[in-house]
Amino acid sequence: MTDMQPIIRKKEKQFLFQVELNWLSKQKGILSANDVRGTVHVATPVSFGGEGKDWSPEHLFLGSLSSCFMATYLVFAKKFQFEISRFECNIIGQVELTDGKYQFTSINIFPKIYIADDTLKEKATLALQKTQEYCLVANSIKAEVIYHCEVIRDHYPWCSVTENITINNGYAKF
Repeated sequence: MTDMQPIIRKKEKQFLFQVELNWLSKQKGILSANDVRGTVHVATPVSFGGEGKDWSPEHLFLGSLSSCFMATYLVFAKKFQFEISRFECNIIGQVELTDGKYQFTSINIFPKIYIADDTLKEKATLALQKTQEYCLVANSIKAEVIYHCEVIRDHYPWCSVTENITINNGYAKF
């Protein structure tokens, strides 16, 4: 990666993140960063003439928002001293032509927080409110972000999301 340190002077309470993109072919590239494992293949989405087989900038943008929301939420869950059993987050971004330019105009985010005990609902809801206020990526974009948050009692908190289970008549079968 190119050394950007001479160009950027870091200030107190400032963090720098650097990503490098290398063009591969056609409308495809590969992202990497010195401080991150792995790479991400990126390409133009089908909506704009691409093949649609790799992550697009639009998908990465929405992924950035949803993963930042999760990370911020988990910070507040730790601060408020409670655990969740699961976190799920769907996100839909609307792109429109505005003043001759495409841009995200609204983003709907649907986080679902699963808790093992109803006594955690108040803390879980407070953490959601704080997350909406402090999510770095959400605070960095101009599109309207609309939150559709849910705190849900997880009736099977002991089941891992990765486990293959079937639930029949209220009983879990592994």
